[in-house]
Amino acid sequence: MGSDLFESYVGSVVAACVLGASEFGKKGVALPLYIAMIGMVVSVPGTSFIRVKSSVAGKPPSLSDLLGAMRLNVMFSSVLIVVACAFLHLALFEEENDVIMQERYPIVTPENRHLTGTQTRPGLRLFGCMMIGLTIGIIIGAVTEYFTSHVEDPTQSIGRATEYGPGPVIIQGLGMGSYSTVIPLVLIIGAVLGAYYFAGFYGTAISCVGMLSTLGVT
Repeated sequence: MGSDLFESYVGSVVAACVLGASEFGKKGVALPLYIAMIGMVVSVPGTSFIRVKSSVAGKPPSLSDLLGAMRLNVMFSSVLIVVACAFLHLALFEEENDVIMQERYPIVTPENRHLTGTQTRPGLRLFGCMMIGLTIGIIIGAVTEYFTSHVEDPTQSIGRATEYGPGPVIIQGLGMGSYSTVIPLVLIIGAVLGAYYFAGFYGTAISCVGMLSTLGVT
């Protein structure tokens, strides 16, 4: 894990713990730590899927073979994380289901109906936030692979620009670099809004932890 990714991972976990302490007490602190632990444990069997075909006639495996093995590794690990976190969220917040907002709003009125609907069943809501982050993280990884792989058109277009001199290379590189951020930007905005709708700031933090939970294999 690179130092920048490690800093992001630890920062998201610590932020989630701080926000969780005010929302759910000890359980709110424990949840992001459990998700991080599940990600690390899952990375062990996940590495067994990083396999490529043996070289044929002295030809080493291609980049497509290597990337395919990595994709299979990430997908397998993500499935294990989803299954483990589903049981974790439902078990950890079982007592809170249908209780928290009944105490705050025992009588449902038009003014508090939206609050009651979004605050019941915290286990399911937080699991949804984690799923949002995990899914968006996988998609962003695929987008990054597309824009940085030498076999795809974005990178090849920069190579074709060399026919016209260094200036077009710089312009094409800057253009592709800016263009490559559009999809991740839209996805992150959607993830933030969706997670906040489900569980507020704490849900947003859990979504970040879920997004980074596969770092052990990526």
